[in-house]
Amino acid sequence: MRLLNCPTATGPCVTLTLTLHDGAERLYLLDEPDGRPATAGARHAVYDPYVHLAYLLARQGHDARWLARFTDLPLAATHHIADAAALSRA
Repeated sequence: MRLLNCPTATGPCVTLTLTLHDGAERLYLLDEPDGRPATAGARHAVYDPYVHLAYLLARQGHDARWLARFTDLPLAATHHIADAAALSRA
């Protein structure tokens, strides 16, 4: 898991390297994009609404197995998302 905090024009963003169903490893934006220019760290991050939803639900305490069933994301990815959410709550 590679969790990066990267500044944007409006504040920090959180990105995470994940592998979803297509098997390609990509940098995903966990926060919702605000439409403003980002720094190099966030510029190449992909926004996926299901990854964002899983992150929000994980921050509310849902576990990785539940997230995988609810969002249809791979279990390994939801484990990483739940870990990132736990770090953000700490």
